[in-house]
Amino acid sequence: MWPETVQVLQKVPKLGKLVFYTSTGHPWIRTLIKTGENGDGKYTTVNYVTSRFSKLLKKAEIHAPKGTGFYTLRITAATLAARSGDPFAVQRLLGHVDLTMATRYVQDVSEQTDRVIENSRQYVIQGNT
Repeated sequence: MWPETVQVLQKVPKLGKLVFYTSTGHPWIRTLIKTGENGDGKYTTVNYVTSRFSKLLKKAEIHAPKGTGFYTLRITAATLAARSGDPFAVQRLLGHVDLTMATRYVQDVSEQTDRVIENSRQYVIQGNT
């Protein structure tokens, strides 16, 4: 993580074993069992991350392609990490069980791409200070 990210996370109050909770004190993603009229239990996932991210995109008037969601940020992070050229490091970072999935992200990344990444980082940091 960037040093700036670590500094911000260190300021987040610790309420439990997770880093972030909703304003009502629940985990951002949780699985619930809903009992139907016939008594059968059905698992359902409540994902506040996805719903809030979608609302944020709309509020910011970002017209992203269909299917763009919070998970897209994970894919972007994996692609950035892959510029190391080390598929094993990408595998560990993403928690992939086998190397096949991690190697999809590893590609030859040019110095120009590195400049774009650093420019994006500077834009994010300057925009939040």
